[in-house]
Amino acid sequence: MRTDRIEKIVKGMRAHGMDQMIISDPSTIYYLTGRFGPSGGRLFALYLDTQGGCTFFMNTLQTDYAGMAGSAEIIWYSDNDDPIRLLAGKIRPGAAVGVDKNWASCFLLGLMAQVDAGYVLNSRVIDYVRMIKDKGELKLLRRSQEVNEKVIGKMFEYVAPDLTEQKHHRMLHEAYCSYGADGYNIIGVVAYGKSCGYAHHKPDDTKPVPGDCIMIDAGARLEGYRSDMTRTVFYKNVSDKMRNIYEVVKEAQLTAMDAVKPGVRFCDVDKAGRDVISRHGYGNYFTHRIGHNIGIDGHEFPDVGSGNTMEIQPGMVFSVEPGIYIPGLGGVRIEDLVAVTENGCESLNRMSKDLCLIKAD
Repeated sequence: MRTDRIEKIVKGMRAHGMDQMIISDPSTIYYLTGRFGPSGGRLFALYLDTQGGCTFFMNTLQTDYAGMAGSAEIIWYSDNDDPIRLLAGKIRPGAAVGVDKNWASCFLLGLMAQVDAGYVLNSRVIDYVRMIKDKGELKLLRRSQEVNEKVIGKMFEYVAPDLTEQKHHRMLHEAYCSYGADGYNIIGVVAYGKSCGYAHHKPDDTKPVPGDCIMIDAGARLEGYRSDMTRTVFYKNVSDKMRNIYEVVKEAQLTAMDAVKPGVRFCDVDKAGRDVISRHGYGNYFTHRIGHNIGIDGHEFPDVGSGNTMEIQPGMVFSVEPGIYIPGLGGVRIEDLVAVTENGCESLNRMSKDLCLIKAD
């Protein structure tokens, strides 16, 4: 157990008047223990109390997870037991209880029926602790992104006339595994030509033809921490219009990255990139926020969007990924991850953003 991180969460609980907390989110459990707990139909949860309580609730089928609890108490239950009744026995009635935003309603509603307490989301504690990465986390994020760049670089080498988006996307799994990453935990978009006109296109049987833009947005988990990046290249040739769109997106991305520093608001970073795209007449074709924080999960709190007035702090890591998407024509997105420093930011990416033509047959 990471007692230092537990202490940060308990401190946050006290600051927000949250007497107790139930943590079931696998990523938060990993953050506190260094191991992902099982998720699914059986209750697997960590109970914290500002009075010093620290208890895991585990099914007897999950005995191989006992080591992750460290010195914490474990309450075991079998499939013949009612785990909610056991959990309810820990809850102090009338006190505030923080619960995960994604905890299954079958558990929460059952607990609410048994214990009269003040149930609130624990996000304002958990999210605010996890959003600042320590030195160890930053090191892991850098390593994860290094592998990601190698994988995406290889993916562009495979482009061929008979390679469909779907087959290309499936190749990501094997590539990530070959570098030691978790190929089953892929964030991935592979799009060719007109498919790039949709920001989150689902790969299909489209094949590349000369002049197509080819967009790969991908990342995987390595040693518990995610990577994410997007590069857009062109197959054999590029039209003047798409070349111009590419250069606009590149300018927007570099401008937004230059705006990143402590004290600047997230909405100001979004605006910096968005203003470039709007100035060139493509404002209606930039259809999403400019980025998202990242860590154990691919998308973490907070978002990097026009509605977020939170100030950026050292230790945050997030994407900067403007794009232009024109249905029926194509699109471009360029994405890097940045780690906020005391005076600015460090890019976790090294891959070139210069326009690239793929000449493969």
